[in-house]
Amino acid sequence: MLDNEDQSRRERGDHDGAELAGSVRRAGWDQIPGWPRDAAGFATWPAPGQTSTLVLNAARWALVVSALDRWADIGDTTEAAVAHAQALHPQVWTIGRVRRGAAHEVLLTSAEHASLVVIGSRGHARMAGLLPGSVGLSVAAYTPCPLLVVRGEHDPSRVVDGGTEGLVVVGVDGAECRPALEAAYEEAQLRHLRVCALNALPPVTPTPIGLPAPAPESLAAASALRRGALDAWTAEPRAKHPEIESQVRLVREGAGHALVEASREADLVVLAAHRRTARFGTRLGRVSHTVLRHAHAPVLLVPVLLVPVD
Repeated sequence: MLDNEDQSRRERGDHDGAELAGSVRRAGWDQIPGWPRDAAGFATWPAPGQTSTLVLNAARWALVVSALDRWADIGDTTEAAVAHAQALHPQVWTIGRVRRGAAHEVLLTSAEHASLVVIGSRGHARMAGLLPGSVGLSVAAYTPCPLLVVRGEHDPSRVVDGGTEGLVVVGVDGAECRPALEAAYEEAQLRHLRVCALNALPPVTPTPIGLPAPAPESLAAASALRRGALDAWTAEPRAKHPEIESQVRLVREGAGHALVEASREADLVVLAAHRRTARFGTRLGRVSHTVLRHAHAPVLLVPVLLVPVD
């Protein structure tokens, strides 16, 4: 409970409350005898009949009581959500389940047997996406199946009216993005949307004094080569879905910024989440991180495993 209380308060921007929840958890670690130090220890803890006394100050006890009241209502909240979903889509079988554990761990366990995980995003007006350390970013970094992050301000009526004014923007930076392209065209076909495949070349930065500036001819040649590659990467899905209006767009700016700006006019942004087999290092690239935090439309993240070549 305290893990989720800490996480939910951080996502709401209540960092003082999150720190207070964390302090309660640390007090438990320090005061309760035999508190397990790893996951394996919880298999035999607590011992049958074990009781412990925990000493907290007034602020910590107030938070515990408040959290217990709120999380005790989670069953009612889940039932209400299921009823709302069934009213909107009676043809879809909807069930509600309440699981114990940290939210991101529960979601990742469920994702192992899922075709899609859908989560909402919280945040402030100036940062409407996923916040650092949020449940969403944790799930995005490790989800084995596609992840859809839905914005609270998103109006789904825009994408179910049967028209073709809506748009799916898909980031493409190589042939390994094919799963993301396929997902983008599937969503466009389902919801009668257009598709824009976007690729970003490195921006032209100011040249240090004394060094020659890049020749316009070389920049044009690089753009032509990348445009040809982009056409090749997208040729198969375009040929497979001739009924979908498609375009390719090449920009010379940072990929993350370009996708965030394109999301202003999009109904959905699709990205390939490149998964590397390396044991260490981040599993969520800079572009994905930027788009998840700042996009103005829902984001569909499609995991792609990259195997290093020796």
